[in-house]
Formats: sequence, structure tokens, C-alpha cells
Amino acid sequence: MHERPWLLYLVFVDASLTKSLKSAVDQAPTSPGCYLWKDDGDVTLYVGKAINLRARLRNYLATGLENLRTRLLMERARKLEWISTATDSEALILEANLVKKLQPRFNVRLKDDKRYPYICVSTSEPFPQIFITRQVKDDGNRYFGPFTDVRATRNTLALIHKIFPIRKVRQVLPARRPKKPCMNFHIKRCLGPCQGNVPVEEYAGVVREILLFLEGRREVLEDVVRKRMNEYSESLEYEKASIYRDMLSNIRRATEDQNVVQPNANDEDVIAVATRDDHGQIALLEVRGGRLLDRKSFPLVGVTGASPTEIVESFLRDYYLESQAVPPARILLPARPDGRTRKLLEPLLGERAGRRVRLLAGMHREKRGLVRIASRNAELLLTERLLATRHRDRERAMADLREMLGLSDLPTVIECYDISHTSGTETVASGVMFVDGAPQPSAYRRYRIRATDGIDDPASMREVVARRLQRLLNESKALPDLMLIDGGPTQLTAACEAAAALGAGALPIVSIAKKNEEIYLPGVREPLQPDSNRPAMRLLRQLRDEAHRFAITYHRQLRNKAALRHLLDDVNDIGPQRKKALLKHFADREIQAADLNELRAVPGIGPELAGKIRAYFDSQETRSAAAGTENSR
Repeated sequence: MHERPWLLYLVFVDASLTKSLKSAVDQAPTSPGCYLWKDDGDVTLYVGKAINLRARLRNYLATGLENLRTRLLMERARKLEWISTATDSEALILEANLVKKLQPRFNVRLKDDKRYPYICVSTSEPFPQIFITRQVKDDGNRYFGPFTDVRATRNTLALIHKIFPIRKVRQVLPARRPKKPCMNFHIKRCLGPCQGNVPVEEYAGVVREILLFLEGRREVLEDVVRKRMNEYSESLEYEKASIYRDMLSNIRRATEDQNVVQPNANDEDVIAVATRDDHGQIALLEVRGGRLLDRKSFPLVGVTGASPTEIVESFLRDYYLESQAVPPARILLPARPDGRTRKLLEPLLGERAGRRVRLLAGMHREKRGLVRIASRNAELLLTERLLATRHRDRERAMADLREMLGLSDLPTVIECYDISHTSGTETVASGVMFVDGAPQPSAYRRYRIRATDGIDDPASMREVVARRLQRLLNESKALPDLMLIDGGPTQLTAACEAAAALGAGALPIVSIAKKNEEIYLPGVREPLQPDSNRPAMRLLRQLRDEAHRFAITYHRQLRNKAALRHLLDDVNDIGPQRKKALLKHFADREIQAADLNELRAVPGIGPELAGKIRAYFDSQETRSAAAGTENSR
């Protein structure tokens, strides 16, 4: 973390109460700094930085903003606050601190970055130890990470404890009096600093080798360990030489499965980003000495409308500047950073790394393979995360639905029914099924209402529910856990009567009314009026909308076919086969609007016949227009 004293001034302007936003922006200084847009509840919406605050803020007042995210931000922004800094670098660091602290809605940021573990080497002690922590402190210790896979982090720590003879027991050393060493000393997995007979310099050598291991400098590490082994062997200290012999063997065994992706390559990180709606995913490949050592992934939020350059810049800020991650010599990015950003970030990253760091677009010929791997990983990781999130949301919705309706079991299978017609003609019904909160299109059903004439939605609902339940009972299939009816109390009553007549009165049936999103329960006069944003209501609305869409689609197909059949009867040279082809081709489209090319695309319809059909429809339109003119006189 960067703690810097901000000695310059802070200006706060409530533009919605005192002056217009334009006047507020005109007060901003021309120096570098950070600005905060806030809503009328004083909640920070966005934190940005600028080398010239006034010039940058004036861009937000431009009419016709092309960026969707900026337009949405300015619709909600009511207050403006800024902090002036001395340099661009200070503005960047301040921005990172503010984003991490305030978590603004419109900023691209790492999601839940506090959960990532680090490996700490307590170099502030005379006899350091190594352990996993989630808190990074400015205490003189070395931190490696963040690691995105907790299990892999634990495995890495276990491997280090197996390879290097470093102490495992947490205690204050050096001790006042020597202690009896634990079993790790006897099996040569610890040098036994608790005994007090291990020089600090010798122990520090092991710690330096662990740091090389964690930095990925495996070739250097092998040379160091081999040199120590030979030194102890030449001085006839065979017991110590055997410790380093085993260490060298274990290091080689641990690294032999790592693929060489680019021989003689520099240390580099390859970064790729994938976005979908407001979600994003960063994939980072760590390449050290030409070997692909690790793949890390970081979920992002707040990416709606953000450019790839903005997303990458935010990640560089959060990952390298705000964590203890040490930047490698080169960082390959999916989008070329602009010159000003590169000149600002490279010195800061170089200061963190203790060497020069270059930001490059990863489109060099020899790097394209790595870039493709990173991009593919980012897309797969984002898809996996969104699917997992959707699954959790569905589980939460089903549990909420059980609580809201007082069901005894979790409603894992839900069916929803809707009626569709035009003034009582071509009445149809649809039935959709959701299993574990997800649509099951293969189980969708559509019905033509047979026993009901005219406009009678309750009778139509009674018919379709009876037909559905009768079939399930005849085939000895399980009934759904919940049946949802699209309609009010009359449709619900009709559905319950149909179920009771078939001996399925225990089946939970509820209805959802479109107007006020009310939920009706059997035998309860007053409907439920739950919060429209609760998970159960989102699931019920999804069911209702899907059933409505399916019913409307089927009704439109039947209506168009009926109209088309009637029209085609009056066109010469159209026999049964051609009529069938036209009905199939224009099942859910208006044939009257078809042009000659669309008509000729139908099998069996040549240019001459297509012209006759088009001429017939044109004459029909002319007659209709003439009749309308005559009636208006």
C-alpha cells in the first residue's frame, strides 16, 4: 500500500444545490489530481485521475457523449469532489487507493481482491519462516502473490517446506535458551535454528534460495544450490552436502514438468482480458526464463462501456501497484497503451521491480502463441465464472421461492402456462418447464384449445391444465413441484379445479398477474406483493415471460398460416404442393410484405409465378387503400 501525505487542497462542490455543474467544473484547477463524481446520496459513483483536472472534467459536460458508461454516470451524478496532487504519479496512486476504499460503481476494479492469499517470507526476522497470509503489511517482510488458487498456494508452500530446510514451527528466534528440535530436524527438513547452533548467515543462504524459487529464477537457483553442495563436499562436510544434494534433486523434480515456451526469453507476464456485459476476467500467464510457471485469473466488475485500454490500465494499477506483485521485465498487454499512460506507469513499475519494466502490445510474431493462450484462458475462465454465478443465483431463487410460498420441498421442477388469442380466434396455450431454475426447451409444450370458443381465458386454462395433468398421470410420470399460471385469480381457480378433478389437488399452483406483479394463492383473497427484486420474483417473471413468448410465437404462426391459406386460394396457378411450400416458408412471417426475391426463394416458385403473387398482393393493397379513401369522404 502507498501511504503518501496529500498536502495540497481539497475542494468540495455540491453542484445540485449551489451552482450548475458547469460552474463547478470551472472552479477546478489545471493541476494533476483525482476527481470523484457522487450521487445525491453522497455515494461515490466514479473516481478518475487527470493531468489537468479542469480540462478532463469539461469533457464530461460535452453534449452527445458517445460512451454509454459516461452517459449513465452523468445521469446519476449530482456532486463533484476533487483532490489536487503535485504529479501525475501521485494522482495514479491516489486513484488506486480511492477505488480500493470506495468501490465505485462505474470504476473497473478487481472483484473481492481481499480474498487472495499471499506467501510471506518473514525476512524481518533473524531466522525467517514462510507462511500463507491474506494481509499484506509494510513490515519489512517479502510477500509473493496474490495467488488466485488457494489450493495451489498451499501446495506451493508444502513443496517449499519439502525442498528447503527452513523452520516450520512459529516461535520467536533466537530463543533465550536452546530448545529440543522437532522431527523436521531429524528428517533433514529443518536446520534446527531453535537449537541455536545454526549461523544466521547459513540460514540466510537458504532463505535467499527460497526467494529465488518464488521469483521463478530456477536456473540461477540450481547453480547456487550446486555450488553450495560442492563447497560442503570439498570441505568434507558431507552431511550438509547431502542436504543440498537432496535439495537440488527436489528442485529439478519440481521443475521438470514446466514447459519451455520460449527459449532464452526474458521474464514476462502475458495479460489477456475477456468481457461480457458488466463482467470481465483477466488471465495472466507468468513466464520466467522462458518457462510457463503459472496462470492466474482475476475477476473484474464495472467493465460496461470500458475500453480494453482502460480495463488493462486499471488492472495494472490494482495488481502491480496496490499488491506486492513484483513486475517482470516485460508485460505483454492485449491493447497498446497510449504513450502518456506508458510513460506514467513504466517508471512506477520499474521502481517496484528495481529494474526497467516495459509495457508492450503482445502482437509480436514470436509472442502471438502466448497471447492466444492467454486470450483463450480469459474467455474460458469468464464463462466458467458466469455459469457458476448463474447456478448460485438459481439455487438462491428456488430457496427463496420455497420460503415465499411456504412450500415443503424445493421447487426444482416448475411449469408455467399461458393463453394467447386474437379476439377469441386461433386460441392456443403454451407450457414451459424450468429444471433447477434453468429453462428446458425440449420439455416445452404448445396446445390448440379445442373445447372453448370465443374469449374465455379461464375455460382455456382449465382445458390445458387438465390435458397436461391427464397425460402425466396416464404415463405415470411425476408431477411438477410447482405450477405457475399466467393470469389472475379466475385463471388460478380454473387451473385448481382441473387439478382437483383429476385427483391432483395437492399440486402447488399459484398465478402471477401482469399489472402489479402480484402473486395469487389458492383460497387466499389478498395477493402477495413481494419485492420485485427478490430472487424468487425474478425467477417467476422469467418463467412467465418465457411462457408468454412461446405462446405468442405459436399463435402468430397459426394466424399467419390461416391468413396465408385464405389469400393463396385466390391466386391462380398455385396448387397444393406450392401452397404447402409457401405455408412452410412463411410460417411466422407476413407474406404480403415479401418481395420478388423472397418469393422466388420458395421451392417451386419461379420468377413468373412470383410476379403473379406479388401483383395480386399489390392489387389487394390498392383496393384497401381505395376503400379507405371512399369511406373517409
